[in-house]
Amino acid sequence: MADKQARFLNVRPKEWKLVLALLLLLAVNTTVLELSDVVATAGFISNVGTSQVLWLWVADMVVTMLSASLYALVVDRTPRVQLVGGLLVGLATFYLLLRLLFSYGAPDWLTYPLLYILSDQQYAIFPLAFWALANDNYTMAESKRLFPVIAAGGTLGNVLGNGLAASSATLFSGYGSGVPDLLLLSTLLFLIGFALLWFTFHKRDVRARQAREEGASARQILEEGSDFIKNVPLFRYLAIAMLLVGLALTIIEYHFLFTVDQAVTNDPARFQAFYGIYKIALIAATWLFQWLITGKLLEKVGTKNTFTVLPASLIVAAGGGLALPGLVGGAGGRFLARLVQTAWDEPARKTAEGLVPDERRGRVSTFLDTYYYSVATIVGCLVMGALFLGSSLGWLAEQTVIAAYLTVAALAAAGAVWAALRLRSVYDQSLLNWRLSRSRRKSVLDGIDF
Repeated sequence: MADKQARFLNVRPKEWKLVLALLLLLAVNTTVLELSDVVATAGFISNVGTSQVLWLWVADMVVTMLSASLYALVVDRTPRVQLVGGLLVGLATFYLLLRLLFSYGAPDWLTYPLLYILSDQQYAIFPLAFWALANDNYTMAESKRLFPVIAAGGTLGNVLGNGLAASSATLFSGYGSGVPDLLLLSTLLFLIGFALLWFTFHKRDVRARQAREEGASARQILEEGSDFIKNVPLFRYLAIAMLLVGLALTIIEYHFLFTVDQAVTNDPARFQAFYGIYKIALIAATWLFQWLITGKLLEKVGTKNTFTVLPASLIVAAGGGLALPGLVGGAGGRFLARLVQTAWDEPARKTAEGLVPDERRGRVSTFLDTYYYSVATIVGCLVMGALFLGSSLGWLAEQTVIAAYLTVAALAAAGAVWAALRLRSVYDQSLLNWRLSRSRRKSVLDGIDF
């Protein structure tokens, strides 16, 4: 039975130990992330207001780009295991400090935005280091088979994190009294993750090259990463696609929150109940898709053919919002977009990033996964903010504003489809680019039984 399951999941017997360790490490991070995200979002909406969420997103993205710049300084000059371990200990420390702020009665306008921004930095930075570490341990062919299985750890963390967040409402008398205890739990989980990392890698040799330059400035490092993306056609078009996808996703996400808020008529209890059921359904669908479909299809379809799926689903999501006003269109479109993004596009993108040489991968992935998405989110928020300003001045009706921003999302997604098709056409040529040359980390005889 175990052998049949291993063959079904495309995992070989000798691979299970590392696969399970990486899966659990990702699950620990995602559990804390989901738990803190629910607490921060609920606290922000209750104490600051939903009308300010766009500006919170803008501030959050600015901080994300700054933290990503600091991350880029060290990512390719620090051993991956040491980098991931440092992030785990650092996050544990920050969550403990936030617990002290909550315990000693710091104002809500300070604590909840800080928690939201911290959780989003965790969302942006930790996966960059984690997937760089994973790429250092697998060849391109292995990553196609195993990354979808490892990525299921994120889905497991989603279940645990949202379950803890939902149960905390009954275990504690509201978020106010329970937040310090939840933050302490988050700290302990990160320390457990650090112990798991040490146990897995303290005797394992990670054969990845590190960048050797000393004394480079942040500007020089960012210019090097930007130069790589501009001069490798594959990654140039991938970056364009991600920028446009990020813009469309920001709008789809806001439209979802808007339609849910309208449907529950500003009732926090009904909002929480609907959102909990919705996330459970999305998690279940994502888990099934990752474990049963993604790995096998990625191998058959090929990396270069995978990147049209997410922008095409965003066109459907935006079109559904236009055709079906209200909750059905908003929630259904966001469900489709997030399902495809998490279960399909993320494993495919991480597989493509495995083409980047070890000593540059951290900087390139920082550009792709952080800067472009952050810029897209800021642009999306400013576009919607301008439309809402026009509405508040009486220049635009509410339905006109909704139709306008959904049209922008559809056009951005269509542009991402074009970029993905261009990526497909230059993929094979890009593999010959000298910037992708690297030494083999594994022997061609690895995995062969004599």
